[in-house]
Amino acid sequence: MSTENFGDTPEEFDLDAWLDQGSRPQATVKVYRDWSLMGELVRIEEQIKVADQEDDPSLDDVTAEELREQYQAVLDRLAESALEVTLQAITNEETRAIAAGIPEVEQTYRDQHGKEQTRWKPDQVAIGDALLAEATVSPRMTRDQVRAMRVKLGDGPTNVLYQTAADLRATGKVLPSVPSSPGSSDDSRA
Repeated sequence: MSTENFGDTPEEFDLDAWLDQGSRPQATVKVYRDWSLMGELVRIEEQIKVADQEDDPSLDDVTAEELREQYQAVLDRLAESALEVTLQAITNEETRAIAAGIPEVEQTYRDQHGKEQTRWKPDQVAIGDALLAEATVSPRMTRDQVRAMRVKLGDGPTNVLYQTAADLRATGKVLPSVPSSPGSSDDSRA
């Protein structure tokens, strides 16, 4: 990887060229489409434990080795159902603009006296879907697609996407420590 010279002095420095080379924090995570396979994995794990404890399995029983092969086949099917999604950090300005565009919804609650009250509040689920759609890089998703994925797969399986998007927003706010050359230390400078 070559380092581009953006100018040798502060007066010559080309900030626009430097910014063109920049990028936001990104992360790639997997979302699994077929979560019914997780229950199958748990069932086979239990059968393996039982088979491992048997000293003399009968001829009708499935051996622990055969169960391990079944387990691997289910793992392979689970892996085939995975979708890799790349997300990137979004800015506070983008977040505010997205949230401002989401209509409020009426929410009902009980006050301290037990009386039912209503108030209008931002739709937090719609905001989450919109922020996630904005954060997707590959495959690019619309708000409707994010919502459809969440509805079809459930909150648990898609939580990794929402959590990663939130983590990336935080990542961009903290500068990482930059490693120094091996063998050097800060207090060895003269």
